[in-house]
Amino acid sequence: MKELDEFIEANPHLKDFFPFLELLNKESHRGQVLISSSYLEEQLGQMLQAFFLKSPKAKKLVEGGYAPLQSFSARITTCFLLGLISEDERHDLDLIRDVRNEFAHKIHTTFETQCIASRCEQLKHQAFAEKDEVKMPAFAQFSTAATSLILHLVNRPHYVGKRRCEFQNWKY
Repeated sequence: MKELDEFIEANPHLKDFFPFLELLNKESHRGQVLISSSYLEEQLGQMLQAFFLKSPKAKKLVEGGYAPLQSFSARITTCFLLGLISEDERHDLDLIRDVRNEFAHKIHTTFETQCIASRCEQLKHQAFAEKDEVKMPAFAQFSTAATSLILHLVNRPHYVGKRRCEFQNWKY
């Protein structure tokens, strides 16, 4: 435990990641999909708030029942169009969102369901097996891609905040 505390002290941006990972590992496959997706959705919201002007109105765009950027889809698209995430990150986030929607809205969905397995194979952040190794199951493809993205994005709001929008006095 001391080693983990020292690691977190040296890497404070990862302090929320370890409790997330512990919670994630206790869940069913469906639970892992929903929790990973929610975590990614929150990270995108944090990025947007770090980028927008410092204003109470910025928070209202991202949070609340009628916030225009409340949905996972809107956050993915907006972050991409603002240059806050890469094309590969956008690609995988959209696939993860699709997988999340299938699990959230169809009770018989599993990682063996054809549309889920197909989407998981398309993930770019997954751990690929070596050429002669056994093909990775869809759940492993999903979980490695989701965890990889979470780690890629965990400190992104900090760096995005360094490029925060500032009000400009336009002459025209």
